[in-house]
Amino acid sequence: MKKNFLIRSSAAILFSITLIISFAFVPPKPDEGMFPLSDIRKLNLNEKGLKISIDELYNPNGVSIVDALVKIGGCSGSFVSDEGLIITNHHCVFGAVQKVSTLENNYLENGFVTNSREEEIPAEGLTVRITTSYEDVSKEVLEAADKVTEISERSKAIADKIKEIVKREEEKDSTIKAEVSEMFVGEQYVLFRYKIINDIRLVYVPPRTIGEFGGESDNWIWPRHTGDFSFVRAYVAPDGSPAKYSIDNVPFKPKKFLEVNPKGIDEEDFVFILGYPGRTFKNMPARFVEYHYKYQLPYVQSFFSWLINLYTKRGENDPEFALNISSTIKSLANTEKNYRGKLQGIRNLDLINKKVQEEKHLQNFIQNDPQLKSRYGNLLNEIDELYYDAFKSGRTMFVLNFLRNFVSSYRLADLFVDYKTEMMKDEKDRKTNYKVENREKLINEIDNIYKNSKPDLEPQILKKLFSDASSFDEMKDSEPFASFRLAENKDGYIKNLLEKTIVSDKDKFLEKLFDHELTLEQVNDELIIRAKQLTELRANEQKKQQARDSRSNILLAKFNEVKRLWLNKNFIPDANSTLRLTFGYVRGYSPKDATYYSPISSLKGMIEKSFEGGDYRIYEKVKELYDKKDFGSFVHPKMKEVPVAFIYNTDTSGGNSGSPIMDAYGKLVGVNFDRCFEATINDYAWSESYSRSIGVDIRFVLWVVQKIGKADFLLKEMNVNL
Repeated sequence: MKKNFLIRSSAAILFSITLIISFAFVPPKPDEGMFPLSDIRKLNLNEKGLKISIDELYNPNGVSIVDALVKIGGCSGSFVSDEGLIITNHHCVFGAVQKVSTLENNYLENGFVTNSREEEIPAEGLTVRITTSYEDVSKEVLEAADKVTEISERSKAIADKIKEIVKREEEKDSTIKAEVSEMFVGEQYVLFRYKIINDIRLVYVPPRTIGEFGGESDNWIWPRHTGDFSFVRAYVAPDGSPAKYSIDNVPFKPKKFLEVNPKGIDEEDFVFILGYPGRTFKNMPARFVEYHYKYQLPYVQSFFSWLINLYTKRGENDPEFALNISSTIKSLANTEKNYRGKLQGIRNLDLINKKVQEEKHLQNFIQNDPQLKSRYGNLLNEIDELYYDAFKSGRTMFVLNFLRNFVSSYRLADLFVDYKTEMMKDEKDRKTNYKVENREKLINEIDNIYKNSKPDLEPQILKKLFSDASSFDEMKDSEPFASFRLAENKDGYIKNLLEKTIVSDKDKFLEKLFDHELTLEQVNDELIIRAKQLTELRANEQKKQQARDSRSNILLAKFNEVKRLWLNKNFIPDANSTLRLTFGYVRGYSPKDATYYSPISSLKGMIEKSFEGGDYRIYEKVKELYDKKDFGSFVHPKMKEVPVAFIYNTDTSGGNSGSPIMDAYGKLVGVNFDRCFEATINDYAWSESYSRSIGVDIRFVLWVVQKIGKADFLLKEMNVNL
């Protein structure tokens, strides 16, 4: 990978303790953080336990382990053969498997294994991206921002410049996808170039009772006994270029693939993870966390919990609906429980108050230096005011987004308003999807909205969202929520919106939509009128948000500047879906008083849980093999059992799902898939005492592949010698 820049950050203060206990070495705690590639050489990983050279791990001028990493959908993954074979999580391909499953061929329930390359199934919707290069473009971005005279326009200037850079790079090389990622708000922007592979096919997916064993009961929980892994294969055109699915495509040849260590790991072993963690907020001020705690986390958690119950009940006597909605429920449930964990973590850590106290110490540091006082004296007050303004908007954008996402009728009405508004502009100025050349795509989008609508459930969802909004101080006086709040018959109000609208008839909707003589003002349709009111509300909120973003771009840059001076160190940029490294040790923990969890679970625990039924339904072949003690070559030498999962004190987040867990020699020993419930707070703060990530042990993966899937061809392809 070509190295084009040096990210201006370094590792957190290194802290290690060497204890001599019976002449044994006890590994130190790891550094907190998800380190960008440019920081890897600063970490002294060989002193922490890495047994290979840094060049073998990351070599900007050659081939290294980093080149085996991929981003697959919203997850991570890694190449494990020279034939484009990728290992990732079962839950990362769950949606693709659900799409190709039917009640007759239920691959989600029964699993899927190929007998030949020709039988591999296209994974609809999945793409793979590989980081090929990166460079710092901060100077170019910030120069554009500094040219604007109005602060409120700063965020737009940055966004416009980023679009310009992306367009320039993609025109320069049509084979790549370009993205500019913000590393530090208002300070650092990095251009990443990605190779995109569009033809991804399912190779091996374990049965759901293995890949999702424990279901929501065990989600975010330790001990865990879930075989959360799957294999897919990446294909390209015969000339090696990215291509859509074709029978003529050939397996992709990666620069590097990971070697599997079938002997796995043991307690206190050094491990490291490479992957694409999502968004974290460790560098954000107290009021930012307070906004999440008061508004975002509780409302999203509450609404998703309500929605999960609605969908689940609807599917109880309708297997087809249950199958089709399964991926949606899984995604909602994952977020709902994650947010519950975050709320608990913020409370338990007293995180907001701790950050407030930290900022008081920072303010004292500023006040005691005349030069700092002149530049930063009022900074923290301005940051507080910025977020107090965000508190006034509260949950507004969440309600508006949920209306679009979960109520098809409203989404169509909103599209109608948007389209008619755009039609008032010249063709060249319209949104891309509303241009004449893209009409067919727009019609297909509308067809899909109608196809995926849930007319028997959406009146309840619409009523729920209107009820929520009309009870929130920040929205109750805005239309249409004000009129809904005052309506005596609220069911009748919703019924009137949904039944007396052109949206209920697709042909009539399309006819009116493309009638360019018909203006928005001429449409006498209650749902569309209400959608227009909410469009105006959204526009006002977006304008406020743009002003806040522009202001925060300056304030948070100063906040980071003065914190570096105060702490006398640099710190790691928050995760932002770019490639990161984290490292640690296989280690148990004590989540609460008088409780200790050891770090490795076994097949025995899976069998014990299976007697509870429900989410602990077990695949019968697993039980049969266990009763026979048919463990093959995959027994943990100390436990005398097949290890299933293990925990380690790395710093991971959403997006790290599917990340390879590697041992001290850079060999694959597991696949990361979750965090312990206490570690959901990782997005805001990390701690050695409670931050534990969960991965499926490679020995369980190989045991399932060989004994359950009868897929020895995969072991052979991965060069696993038993």
